[in-house]
Amino acid sequence: MTKEFSSHRGHGKTATQTATQSVVQSAAQDDENKCEISTIGETVRRASFYHGLMPRHDIEPLLKKDGDFLLRKTEVNGATVLALAVRWNGPVKHFMVNQSDKDSYYFETHHEKSVIDLVEWHMKTKTPVSTTSGAKLLKPIDRPPWILNHDSIKTIKKLGEGAFGEVYMAELTTDKVSIPVAVKTMREEVSRDSRLKFMKEARIMRKFHHQHVVQILGIAVHEHPLMLVMELCLGGSVLSYMRKHKGKTTLETKLRFVLEASSGLAYLEEKSCIHRDIAARNCLLTEKHAVKISDFGMSDERKTLTDERLDKVPVKWLAPETMQNKIYSSKTDVWSFGVMAYEIYSDGGEPYPTLTNIQTRAKIIVQNYRMEMPKDVPPAVVTLVSECWAKEPENRPPFSKIHERLLSEYKKEHGDPKDREKDKDKDKKEDKDRDKKEDKEKDKDDEKKEKRESKKDEVKDSLTKKEKKERKK
Repeated sequence: MTKEFSSHRGHGKTATQTATQSVVQSAAQDDENKCEISTIGETVRRASFYHGLMPRHDIEPLLKKDGDFLLRKTEVNGATVLALAVRWNGPVKHFMVNQSDKDSYYFETHHEKSVIDLVEWHMKTKTPVSTTSGAKLLKPIDRPPWILNHDSIKTIKKLGEGAFGEVYMAELTTDKVSIPVAVKTMREEVSRDSRLKFMKEARIMRKFHHQHVVQILGIAVHEHPLMLVMELCLGGSVLSYMRKHKGKTTLETKLRFVLEASSGLAYLEEKSCIHRDIAARNCLLTEKHAVKISDFGMSDERKTLTDERLDKVPVKWLAPETMQNKIYSSKTDVWSFGVMAYEIYSDGGEPYPTLTNIQTRAKIIVQNYRMEMPKDVPPAVVTLVSECWAKEPENRPPFSKIHERLLSEYKKEHGDPKDREKDKDKDKKEDKDRDKKEDKEKDKDDEKKEKRESKKDEVKDSLTKKEKKERKK
């Protein structure tokens, strides 16, 4: 009998969990009985209804009517198996593909030489996958366009390290068109929990379409490493930009960075997304220096969240209620935004520069301490940041109001930011010209240094020759 299985965990074992355990235990007795990753061949990978290593959260909404089905890889009690998902009589049911020791595949009693042949036989004959469920395979559901093939992605160079793997500049080719992209990879050896977090980040990002939020282009899940493909932001992070151009970034540019970040965050607030890691390092710049909110690895779609794990979080960006009670909300993001504004206006300075994490926590909670913004920050921005750092979360403004006020300040000082779109190319050219000038000055300094060294060598040579002549005499 084919056993329907469930990967949900709980303290007590349900009937489906007991069935799962018995299936996996019996399969574990003989390696040939397990449909491991290595046995999933090209015919399965090429099948339009094969969705790779996709979790239930992502695939179940795709199955809308009874008989809708797809294939996917999943993990059951540590074993990676091939599973069939079918919507039948309401809920989605999941069935493991069994492999016999004679290299045939089956759900219940009927065997076929390949997985695809098995699926096609059940479709043609309308034979239920299992007699117990009665589930029939009526319509295969194709992969959505955001599930990408690994062979469409070519990594070019490593950009850095992510939480679960490396980040690369890459090239994505779809429909004979190639575009530059950023790719976040996941190491094969990471835990199932880490993999689910990686998938959750991709799932959250797919819902966002905004000019100041990094756009996800898709994920590749057919093989390892798993890949999350995003638009490429060639300008690097706001933090690295501010530090590279320390003392040279205009107040107008700083205000624009803060304004554009608030625009992206107001959009996330509207979508009920808590980012939980707002900082200058997590805001990227496009080639034209537009700000994009990035890194949704800690993000959540709940209005309020309690997370006991504070061991790896950046303490100096946390709101008091997070430090004390591990609470996150859109209001804790507002607090972090205030800290990011300090980073931008201090040219990438470290928040609470003279304090350790422990000292920062004590001063904020016990002494109600707040940083002073740099002296050249516009008064309206200073006032706004102080409100972002209100002790009580309900007294902090929402991002919608923050954006309104920053937009008003920008218009008052610099005109409509829409007009600035025309000037972004000019800004980029000015930055390049400035960098070239700095490089030329450095080259001149190096040239002068070489000449001085050369003269020193000439003097040494002449002294050496003089000494030799005197010795001969």
